[in-house]
Amino acid sequence: MTYEGEILNYCPGDIDFVNTWAVVVSGATWNPCGHMLFCCGNDSDSSWYFHVAGQGVREYLGFYAYPKFMRGDMNYNKYLTDNGKYEIRRLDAQISNPDGCYNQLVKYMGDKWFWGVLPHNCAQFAKDIIRAGGGDVTVLLNCPDQEFVRKIGRAAEKAAAGGFNPAGFPFGY
Repeated sequence: MTYEGEILNYCPGDIDFVNTWAVVVSGATWNPCGHMLFCCGNDSDSSWYFHVAGQGVREYLGFYAYPKFMRGDMNYNKYLTDNGKYEIRRLDAQISNPDGCYNQLVKYMGDKWFWGVLPHNCAQFAKDIIRAGGGDVTVLLNCPDQEFVRKIGRAAEKAAAGGFNPAGFPFGY
């Protein structure tokens, strides 16, 4: 089974929200929108990565599962390698209310998350935590990989001009 992180069993007191990001990585083979994680920390060893992901049938393949965390870049890189993913970009979250961010994070990590495709997904998880901390991250359509969103936009423009090709939508544009 691939590594997705660990279930948080305690409230860590050493999370530093001075440096925070929404981290966009490539999605699973069936997911052109990519995946988003919330990351905070000062260096490679002290960084924390949080995201919604499930492992195997016992967690309903991620549709209803506890969020996961990874401590340190070493574990994050293991997650990327095990899942055949790569980092696309980091969006600076600029947290101004660390207590609000921490409280939302602890709340979310303590409850199972129901994955609802675009309206309630990994991007929503990260954005809610960031907003609770006074930060803001804009993600169109709750799709972390904005290149995919641009492809949809180009396909829609081409369709409006009469050049729609359903066989290539949206990857052929």
